[in-house]
Amino acid sequence: MILLSGPGDAKHEEDEFEFDCPECGLHIKGEVTKCPRCGVEFVIEEVSEVTCPECGDMISSEATECPKCGAQFEVQSKGQAEAVEEKPEPLPPVEVKETAEKEMVDEEALRQQFPALVAEVKPLLSLANEYEIDASESRRLIDKAVRAGKALDIVSAVQYVKQCRASIKVAIEEKLDREVEYMDKLVSIAKGMGSNPAAVSASITNIKQKRAEGDLEGALREAANGQKVAEKLTGKYIEAHGLAEQLEKLIQSCERFYVDVREARKLLAEAKDAGDHGDWGMMGILSRKGREGILVTLPELLKNELKKAKSELLDAKAEGKDVNMLVKILKEAGSGLKREKYEDALDRLIEFKAEVKHI
Repeated sequence: MILLSGPGDAKHEEDEFEFDCPECGLHIKGEVTKCPRCGVEFVIEEVSEVTCPECGDMISSEATECPKCGAQFEVQSKGQAEAVEEKPEPLPPVEVKETAEKEMVDEEALRQQFPALVAEVKPLLSLANEYEIDASESRRLIDKAVRAGKALDIVSAVQYVKQCRASIKVAIEEKLDREVEYMDKLVSIAKGMGSNPAAVSASITNIKQKRAEGDLEGALREAANGQKVAEKLTGKYIEAHGLAEQLEKLIQSCERFYVDVREARKLLAEAKDAGDHGDWGMMGILSRKGREGILVTLPELLKNELKKAKSELLDAKAEGKDVNMLVKILKEAGSGLKREKYEDALDRLIEFKAEVKHI
């Protein structure tokens, strides 16, 4: 059986196919399957034709050279050769837009996850409130989560709750770090005073164990109990140290509003020096004096800052921003001022400034 190439182009379909028998040489016309002379069988294989890119003449796609102009071609694949033509410019890559995260997640699964996350965050917020841990960032995030939930944006709501959970856990862990460091110091002080600090040391060990177990509430409770024990051992040191911490925090808060706190800083330095010399009584007196000196200036400061904050709130609202959280914070600041909780009001105004930057 011999393979023969037959016409494949429409232009030649009307022409009669002619060839010589490759076995006996007989000239044959037409598409036949057997040589009339020698009987050899043929299989006619269609071959497509292409245009020569140099002269335009029709040639077989299997040709490696144009019989008319002599142009050379490359063989592209087995049994087929194509004329070398100018390759078209590659198409620019199709830009694949990133699918939005909320389209990639299973919203139904998130709806089921949301209540469990909220149930996990609530006791953490309660702990922060009970143990005086700064949870302003967590409160901001949970408020955003509530608003997203009301808007049926479940993806954002879940994300905000997760961020809130992470934020408040960090705040609690930082609080425990400070407590352990403080209690370690109390152990040294108790030893210096001739007291036995074994109970305080045991409390520190328990705190670390409960943290390792993930029992943050138990660790906070143990820290509070340990401080009570330490207070009995170290007498006025605890009170004096607490007053100095309050003064230092108040100074830092006032400096955010460009309040002149030079006198208070001087008193704080003197208080710390007294503490370094073991004079806890003088440390407490100086710290209290510095704090009281600042507190008398706060009512007027807070009134002025509340006016500025309300103006910022109106500007943000006019720009179409979401001001719900700002309104809530300002109400709490105003309430603190009315109840003469000046330090709380100051904290809320600091929180307001931070929130303005977020919206």
